[in-house]
Amino acid sequence: MKVLILVSKAVLGGHILSAFTVAKYLKKRGHKVFFAGGRGVLTEVITEELQFIDVPTPFYHGGRQSYFTWKSFGVIHRLREIIREYDFDIIHAFDARVYVHSCIAALLEKKPVTCTLCGGTDPLYNLPTARKIIVFSEEQREKMLRQYRWKPDRVEVIRTRVDIEKILQDETPPYVQLPLDPDIPAIMMITSFDGTKSESVRQVMSALELLIEQDTIFQMVFIGGKGAFFEEMKEYGNKTNAKCQRNLLFFTGPVIDAYKLLKDATIVVGVGRTAFEGMAYGKPIIVVGANGFAGIVSEKTIEDIAFYNFSGRNQKNPSHPEDIAQALIRLISGSTYQKSIGRYGRKFVFEEIDVKGGLARIEEVYRANVEGNSASFRFLQWLSVVKIMVPIWRDNWWHTLGMPIKRMLGLAK
Repeated sequence: MKVLILVSKAVLGGHILSAFTVAKYLKKRGHKVFFAGGRGVLTEVITEELQFIDVPTPFYHGGRQSYFTWKSFGVIHRLREIIREYDFDIIHAFDARVYVHSCIAALLEKKPVTCTLCGGTDPLYNLPTARKIIVFSEEQREKMLRQYRWKPDRVEVIRTRVDIEKILQDETPPYVQLPLDPDIPAIMMITSFDGTKSESVRQVMSALELLIEQDTIFQMVFIGGKGAFFEEMKEYGNKTNAKCQRNLLFFTGPVIDAYKLLKDATIVVGVGRTAFEGMAYGKPIIVVGANGFAGIVSEKTIEDIAFYNFSGRNQKNPSHPEDIAQALIRLISGSTYQKSIGRYGRKFVFEEIDVKGGLARIEEVYRANVEGNSASFRFLQWLSVVKIMVPIWRDNWWHTLGMPIKRMLGLAK
């Protein structure tokens, strides 16, 4: 098949890397694969493997994130040009916002389209219908079935999206060299420093303060991040290092192929792709989400953690940083426990997350959408597009034209 993989922008991020990984392996299976999205730091990396087409998807309407804006009409026009030029067999969008745009363009060109919902709490609105779409977790499937009334046979859970082989066989050094002491346990966390991730960073930092108070010997590496909050945490880290008179906290900033650094970790803290990459190396994983400690990945906890896509959303209420601190101490002090947890995690990613394991199922999703692309079904898709546009534009209007009213009522933030 000739496939267009579509993302919002080629930036560092879990779902962009997942889309790129799936695209590369579809190409290896004989498909002709193209990659489209706005240009970003990963563009050059992607173009080494695939033809990259620059199509940025707009994010904001009047300063507020939206699934559709006035600029979206230009994006749809550009997508239609691309579809006509390359005559794709199917368009595969990797997130809800991109799917809304690509669905309209594909319908106008009478082409099939599907979607992978990659994580988080997406979608914020219902989606245009499709014969089959893909989700990364049972949490998202349940949302599509219960909240948006999708038929069960139209939502496939396919977790596989990490290139385990590349992680384990890549011997090239990481872009960043860390001056770590090999005799001291190293805790690592790959994260951004914005949105919901900022709270998880604060929780981890508070837990580290407790470890320092208890004279626990460790070194901590925060991988990734930029912006004001990142600079604030970095400054705090420098002050802590000076106070302790040793290199205790490290902040790398954004790193391409950040997973390479995890090879030298004793313990990996994080969510989603970070957890999977650490598990591939056999590292014990502590999941920390917006509400703090969500568990150590083990055979006892895996069902609950995996249901929520390793996001930490299984922790419903805010936890105390003491929970993270205790988990870290338990892993630091127990080498046998460390190894057993690491072995289980490694087995899980090979069986459930390795990209090669899900390619045949992705191809089945493609076939279902291609074979079901009848005129009558496209009519149903158009109806679903119109239906979801009503709440999207209602919210856009309320945010922009309704702002003076909200100010009068004291509702504006």
